[in-house]
This record gives sequence, structure tokens and C-alpha cells, in this order.
Amino acid sequence: MSKIEEIQMIRKIFRAAVTVSAVVPLVLAAAPSPASADNDGYVWACWAAPGGNINGGCVKFHQHGEILEVRDHLSEGWGTRGQIQKLTPDSHGVYHWVNHSHNCFDDTSIGNAGLGATTCNYAINDGIVVRVHVWASRSGDTRYDIYSPEIRA
Repeated sequence: MSKIEEIQMIRKIFRAAVTVSAVVPLVLAAAPSPASADNDGYVWACWAAPGGNINGGCVKFHQHGEILEVRDHLSEGWGTRGQIQKLTPDSHGVYHWVNHSHNCFDDTSIGNAGLGATTCNYAINDGIVVRVHVWASRSGDTRYDIYSPEIRA
């Protein structure tokens, strides 16, 4: 390889490195992350029976307004419940998830208002870390617990 070819190759490598260093931060900024729920203003979670091919019900927490939207998708006898949980320290400073207020319930077999969803409005101090606990219930029996990602109220 001649000296001129060597210099040309070094220039190509340098240009490629400059291009990559400019593009990588843009790609990383555009890629979704587990914390992207904070940017959307809501988090959600759905329960499904094992082996089921459809969600039995979903709960969505809206960060602004502290609204819980509960939708039961199937009229198979299982209702959908959702409850907000706060990340709260105990007297020793150890953080635990604790229930916030009452749960919100939707059941397709009894009908509801609000275009097929039940909405519950809560008051939570801004900045508190919360998540949604979702589960199915029928006649006092509960199953299929699942939790949303966390978000700040």
C-alpha cells in the first residue's frame, strides 16, 4: 500500500468515526426506555389468564389529574380491579409499596358508564412515586395480579 493510499484510508476511517459519533447520541435519544412512561404522562398494566390470548382487563393511570381508568374486556365473570400504590418509607427509612385509597372496579357483566370504562379520581401529592396494581376478581376470589411500571404523580 502506498503512502497516498494509506493517508486516504486514514481519512475514510476518521470521517466514519466522526459520523458515528454524531449519529449515536441521536439514536439513543430516540430509542424508547423503560422510563418512557413518565414522558407519556401515563402507565398501564393488564391482567390475562394463563394461556389466554387476550387481556382480561387493563388499568391506566393518568399522571396529570391522578385518574385511574379501569376496563374489563371480557364478560366471563371476572371483573377488573385497579389500585394506586405509593412508594413510601417506613420508620427505618426502608421503602415499601403501600395502597393509596380505595380500589377502582369495572365489570362488563354489570355495565358501566364512560364508554366502557370506570374512572376513579384520586388526590396524590406531586412527585410521589406510584404504580398501578391490577387484578381480576369474582365473588371475593382474586387472581392474576400484575403491576405497572412506576411513575411520578
